[in-house]
Amino acid sequence: MKDKIALVTGSAKNLGQAIALDLAKQGYRIVIHYHHSEKEAKQTLNEVKKYSNGIIVRADLTRQEEVISMFRNIDKKLGSVDILINLIGNFIFEPITTTTFEKFRDVIASNLYSTFLCCNETFPMMQKKKWGRIINFGCVGADSITIREKTTPYYIAKTGVIMLTKVLAYESAKYGITVNSISPGILETSVAKPPTPSGKYAQFEDIINAVNFLLKEESNYINGANIEIAGGFRLGF
Repeated sequence: MKDKIALVTGSAKNLGQAIALDLAKQGYRIVIHYHHSEKEAKQTLNEVKKYSNGIIVRADLTRQEEVISMFRNIDKKLGSVDILINLIGNFIFEPITTTTFEKFRDVIASNLYSTFLCCNETFPMMQKKKWGRIINFGCVGADSITIREKTTPYYIAKTGVIMLTKVLAYESAKYGITVNSISPGILETSVAKPPTPSGKYAQFEDIINAVNFLLKEESNYINGANIEIAGGFRLGF
């Protein structure tokens, strides 16, 4: 199990970096993905190599041709991906009436298109192996129709990610593949920080705990689930 190859998108820094390093410490071989943060990706790779093998790859995950090229590169350098963690996705905090089409499209594409494209490339490899783990990232409240004045495109995208997760779980079950989503609440690194019922924000360790739970072989019947890591926080309360 621990020699498997894990791709964490957006893992050059912040939460993605923390997840990649935790998996490396467990012996997983790590693919560090970045788009613009090359310096940080190289630094993360140096940390990963203290514990396991790894490589870095660059791609704009909203562009199909770059996603296809990235997976070919991974397969050539390390092997086919066993674990895909779709973390990448841009955030927006702006009234919809002043949101340009470019910003709207960017948020939808970086969150939803990237998840679809990476799953699409990973699926055939996992089907051949009859094993795979895919973890997508939603956000708190995205499993229902949530209307937020300044984050509308983000919630449209994240609700789409959860819908995609559930239908992929149904399609993949017969191949020994699980597809689940994790929906964080307010993190220490979040742009918007409303008060929470516990008076504290989610830590990277809280998210990592859920990732490790879903990767366990004992969790192989958990498929199509959305796990909120929000400490009881609920939008609108």
